[in-house]
Amino acid sequence: MIALADVAVVVSNAQASADWWKKNLGFAELTIGGTGHARMVAPPGDKFVLHLCQGFAPLEPGDTGIAFVTDDLDGLVARMLDGGVKFPVPPSPESGGRMAKFADPDGNIFWLFRMPTPMVRQTLASRAPAARSGGSRPRPRTRPVGRAHRRRRPA
Repeated sequence: MIALADVAVVVSNAQASADWWKKNLGFAELTIGGTGHARMVAPPGDKFVLHLCQGFAPLEPGDTGIAFVTDDLDGLVARMLDGGVKFPVPPSPESGGRMAKFADPDGNIFWLFRMPTPMVRQTLASRAPAARSGGSRPRPRTRPVGRAHRRRRPA
């Protein structure tokens, strides 16, 4: 069995970053493991979480490729601008809608797409399909493989 745990975003200060996400996007914060290292943020109730990873990898600001969708791009961007969020790519028309790119305090760039409300709801409810039998999961071996377990041919 395998499950997607989180998406790590390298930050210089996990608590300050969590506070930034809560203030500017209304995200919820959670931790895992009791040590405080695994500091996560996500839209309230969402299954998708960002792990604000401090100190385990070098800070490499730039485009993360991580995208969020909203049905109110203008309203969200206005609130974010009020919070001092920088938009290296301001809202602009794209094929199929509008998009923008915003930066966190460490220079990580995130995508923001405007989608119709039904598509945002569908995204909130989406799950990857369950594995089908005979799918990509490895099958258990029914007999040992290797030199010691091969049948010997008669001489």
